[in-house]
Amino acid sequence: MISVIIPVYNAEQYLRGCLDSVLRSVHRDFELVLVNDGSTDGSLQICEEYAARDSRIRLISQENRGASAARNRGMDVCRGEWVVFVDADDIISSNFLGLVVRDEYRSQDLLLFDFARSDTDLAERVPTPETLWFGQAQLLELLRSLLLRTQLMEGGNLNFVSPCGKAYRKSLLDQYSIRFSHQLFFAEDKLFNTEYLIRTKQCAYLPTPVYYYNLHPDSLSHRFNPRLPYNLAELLERLRDALEAGALLAPLERDFYSYALDNLSYSMVWTVFSPQTPQTHREKSQVCRTLRENPLYCEAMAYNRSCGHWVRKTLIWFFYLRWYPAVGLLARLWYYYLSWKNRQ
Repeated sequence: MISVIIPVYNAEQYLRGCLDSVLRSVHRDFELVLVNDGSTDGSLQICEEYAARDSRIRLISQENRGASAARNRGMDVCRGEWVVFVDADDIISSNFLGLVVRDEYRSQDLLLFDFARSDTDLAERVPTPETLWFGQAQLLELLRSLLLRTQLMEGGNLNFVSPCGKAYRKSLLDQYSIRFSHQLFFAEDKLFNTEYLIRTKQCAYLPTPVYYYNLHPDSLSHRFNPRLPYNLAELLERLRDALEAGALLAPLERDFYSYALDNLSYSMVWTVFSPQTPQTHREKSQVCRTLRENPLYCEAMAYNRSCGHWVRKTLIWFFYLRWYPAVGLLARLWYYYLSWKNRQ
């Protein structure tokens, strides 16, 4: 059986479409665990309506504690052999769950699938592409792809960071107590997938689009949050600790520090020098000085010349020299370019 876990928080505008897509699944042996995370709109009523209609739906309510806590609650109570995460504003293809339970995947610890580029691109009756198989010998390749957000094959659309569009072994999650961090509010899924992947012995990647991510303006990733730089710095420390515990930091050193520089530049572009920030120049400079003293960022800057694209290299070079006005100018230009590109 498959356990489909959906954290629900104020998603009434999209929730019916999400639930309908799961219930349209050709494979019928699944439980749908809805964790209502203190919704204040009509989401709870929609969940109750669907739970009353289908006995496979289990509804749990809790006070608002965030998506991580809701997913963890779902993992604690679910009973399936496989665990699949779906966000309440997204949709899946009708054959997604059927692909998870194919006989050839019985020995796998992790299944990876592509995201659809549009809601009309979901794989329903398209030919199934050839599966790529990864064993422990390819673990570094998988972790490198996760850290640097690269594709496992040309033309693929795998989002390795997200917990969605994947299937996890419930037994492995419980054996190693792998859960989402409550302390992180952003990119906690990267840490979750890193900790899980380190424990993975066999993984299969089926490059067919089964999951559509409904990108909208109020998505968490688009909200300004002044705590983001400190969240990302803590994430970096937790990732380092996980890789060190698995004796994998040394062979992935360059990739880890390249990610650290991506992490730092992200903070500059989307928070510290974002046009949305209310902070004064002095306050921005203080945040920069705090991050500049972070030992991991100091170590990472030694790799700036050898990896990354020229915009990031230039931004980090200015940051290294403490030319914070120049960092701010480049970060704002980068912000406007990326914002424009995302609207195309």
